[in-house]
Amino acid sequence: MFTSVFSDLGDKFHHYKLQTYFFAFPVGIVVCILYVIGSLGNSGLGTYVALGLIAQLGVFTLLLYFWPHLMRFIEYVFYISFATSFFALTQISINAFYLHGGLDPSELADVLNSLSMWMIVFMLGAYLTTDKGFVRVLILYIFTVMIVMAAGNLWVLFSSGDLEFPFIFRWVNPFASISIATLLIQRMGVLQQSYASTDSLTGLLNRRALYQVLNIEMERFVRYRKPFSVINFDVDHFKNINDAHGHLVGDEVLRNLAQLVRNTIRQVDYAGRWGGEEFLIILPDTDLHAAGFLAERLCVALRQSCYGKVSNVTASFGVTAYQEGQNLEEMLYSADSAMYQAKQNGRDQVVVNGISLHEVG
Repeated sequence: MFTSVFSDLGDKFHHYKLQTYFFAFPVGIVVCILYVIGSLGNSGLGTYVALGLIAQLGVFTLLLYFWPHLMRFIEYVFYISFATSFFALTQISINAFYLHGGLDPSELADVLNSLSMWMIVFMLGAYLTTDKGFVRVLILYIFTVMIVMAAGNLWVLFSSGDLEFPFIFRWVNPFASISIATLLIQRMGVLQQSYASTDSLTGLLNRRALYQVLNIEMERFVRYRKPFSVINFDVDHFKNINDAHGHLVGDEVLRNLAQLVRNTIRQVDYAGRWGGEEFLIILPDTDLHAAGFLAERLCVALRQSCYGKVSNVTASFGVTAYQEGQNLEEMLYSADSAMYQAKQNGRDQVVVNGISLHEVG
């Protein structure tokens, strides 16, 4: 159940991307064909570039249809090759203006505005469909080629004595628009990730983000044999707090508790709100003994903390470590069972894999 949540989301995302490409690639072929028809007799080199794009899109479509597992590789090649082709088409258009009566600032503005629009589309598409590392590479590539193109064309104008401020201004525009788009995409990514992974009340990770971390830690264990443990704890008698003092005070208790957890765990650990007054802490590179020690520290710190109108706030802790061959459901069930055993034993204590730390001192 737990592992299937993200596998289902991944399958849907993969399916939606396939649908998008199966629509976008044929549309791109039609657009390129129209470009070829419109440029016949005007720009032989541009026609060859457009024909190359048609061939690429056709190959990409066939590869996706017969070998959809190659999607990631196809995405990388698509964004880099098409960005390169659009740079080439832009330079071909500029050269054509040079050869036919000279370059006019308004003509330069038209081709550069079209170029910047498509570069923004490519960056946004890469951000939505690929990983962050590739997006950074694509953005760096786009800015590098833009700088080289601008420097080359301005040098040609300077050498011929035709360089004027309007030409410089026309080159500044695409840099400005692409730079602003880049900042917006990055900020949008940060905000989207924050909203999607953070619990609004406590500021800790939410349940969805915790599942993602658990899956990552499971993969690290399988690949590198890196141990990890989890602490599951629940505030004792939290309903009584809400009933006696109101939900606003109860919310303040949860926020203070979340801050206590942040101040106690390491920077490499992950803490999140599992639901209601229940929390989960994921401890990478941590064995069962160290996890139990940290849980006991949290238990004592919580017991000794002051929460304004509310006194004697305690929690019951269950601790377990991932075992080879387990799935997430089994591991979480083990931590959950340990936590409920701590409640049955009288609350305000830590149980590690069925053994109470109060019993062993």
